[in-house]
Amino acid sequence: MERQAVVPRPAAGGFPWTLLAALAFLAFNSAMAVYRSNGDQATIVFVATSYVDLVLLSCCLWLHDRAAMGSAWRDRLKASVWTLTTLLTFSFGYIVMGTAGLTLPVALLVWIIAAATGIGAFSAFFDRRGTCRVNEPLDETMLPPV
Repeated sequence: MERQAVVPRPAAGGFPWTLLAALAFLAFNSAMAVYRSNGDQATIVFVATSYVDLVLLSCCLWLHDRAAMGSAWRDRLKASVWTLTTLLTFSFGYIVMGTAGLTLPVALLVWIIAAATGIGAFSAFFDRRGTCRVNEPLDETMLPPV
């Protein structure tokens, strides 16, 4: 007899107070970063796009958690989450490369790491081989209880 992995679903309804608090904290930090940028346009654009990206990412994750399993809406949200995450990774790599004054080998390493992150996230999100990503419970305890 095969075991079926049970994934608990979050309770429907309710207001996401933690999400609201996190977004308020993000808004405050973004405003402070723009204020301290001393009018540097590249920094302001990076902070603004990162803020919009993180707000959209948080909303997509919140909606993804509440979407029905196996629905087309959930798959579209998953694609949006991957796109937003990859955009944030590459924009961070671009800023690191520009502000740190990296040599060519180190700059290539930064881009390779960003690309590997995007490819790894893509394979983790869109694996259609039917493998279950939920860890099966062990039949025996590995360590004695304390």
